[in-house]
Amino acid sequence: MLSKSKFTRGMNCPKSLWLYVNKKEERLVDNATMAIFSRGSNIGLLAQQYFPDGKMAVLEDYPGYESAKRTQDFINQGIETIYEATFIYDNTLVAVDILVKENGEWNMYEVKSTNSVKSQHIIDVAVQYYVVKGSGFPLKNAHVMHLNRDYVRKGALDIRKLFTIDNGMIQDEIEPIQAQIAKDIKRLSALEKDTAEPIIEMGNQCTSPYTCDFYQYCNSLLPVTEVEKILLSSTPYIMESELKTFVNSVQYPLCHLDFETIMPAIPMFDESRPYQQIPFQYSLHIQQTRNGEITHEYYLAENNPNFDPRRAFIEKLIEQTKNAKTIFVYHILFERSRILEMMRDFPEYAEDLGLIVEKLVDLIIPFKKKYYRTETMGGSSSIKNVLPALHPEFSYSALEISNGMEASNSFLGLYYCEDEETIAKTRENLLKYCHLDTLAMVKIFEVLESV
Repeated sequence: MLSKSKFTRGMNCPKSLWLYVNKKEERLVDNATMAIFSRGSNIGLLAQQYFPDGKMAVLEDYPGYESAKRTQDFINQGIETIYEATFIYDNTLVAVDILVKENGEWNMYEVKSTNSVKSQHIIDVAVQYYVVKGSGFPLKNAHVMHLNRDYVRKGALDIRKLFTIDNGMIQDEIEPIQAQIAKDIKRLSALEKDTAEPIIEMGNQCTSPYTCDFYQYCNSLLPVTEVEKILLSSTPYIMESELKTFVNSVQYPLCHLDFETIMPAIPMFDESRPYQQIPFQYSLHIQQTRNGEITHEYYLAENNPNFDPRRAFIEKLIEQTKNAKTIFVYHILFERSRILEMMRDFPEYAEDLGLIVEKLVDLIIPFKKKYYRTETMGGSSSIKNVLPALHPEFSYSALEISNGMEASNSFLGLYYCEDEETIAKTRENLLKYCHLDTLAMVKIFEVLESV
């Protein structure tokens, strides 16, 4: 039997559905995907508070015949709000997030952890609508509930403002494709029973809208080809005049700054929004004069969900950068945007934060504009490519946390961790990663100054 998740999987890639049914042992779910699943579950529970006092139809691990029977019993009893209401029709089972009787008419609400309606949601809701209506249930309309990007938390969560509901757009999208849904169910149901593994080339469907959990399996089937090894030159190609103009514009005292952020779907702190990037860590290398001593400062927030990291972050950053004349960042849009957001959310610090913005200089410029390049950079201006090209002895590969997404997920995980050893180790790894980002900037600028 098809389920909604199997249907949408098959619509994205028939081979993924076949593998899920026939070779499930090859499935690999990475940490990022697990985080998405967990986030969706948590948001689904919150959404139930929008329609309180409902009955839960699914008491088992997964929806099935028992939950479908329970749903019908609730309806017969006059229950008007049902969570995970389960219906079966045309060899397909769906569990509706929230089913509500409003003004005498039944409406279904599909809850999404996004802050807008996405194209993939159309098929998702359309198959549920098809099954519920096809089962003979008098469903009036289908809706998508998603997070309200404009909601700003002030005190306790306001569930009525946290979520927003589509204005009928989904209904207009799903009704014209109901006949096609029926054809797709027939096609995918036959595919489930097929004994031959489908032959489908890897492509965009492997990573969009999410990375497929059979990606590694399919990738392992690709033929191994010998790649010609080309020895790339580390000799720099330098636009000397432009590079010297950039270097000479830098004034001391000089700071090298890098931020790390978390993006909680549900706003955790006052004056924050869904998916807002909240700075929780920075690394700062400080140099008073050219060739002078370099000192390191840092901030890493407490992993306490009741503690907003931004105010302490701001105060310490202002204090430690107040004497600087130049503050290097790498890819200025990120740090500048976070500072501007903090100026908006904490206006009492706006003046001092504004001074920091004025001092920001993007160290990526000489590499993006090709003032300095080597073949070993591979045409990239990313710090992950520039650093080993200029200083091969430095590498991110040895770090347990080696990129910003890992740093964000690792710190978010600490809010729910009680193992002191794990907490201490994770915090140590966060410090090492952020420290290397700004040390890399120090080493990179030293090379530029030496030209």
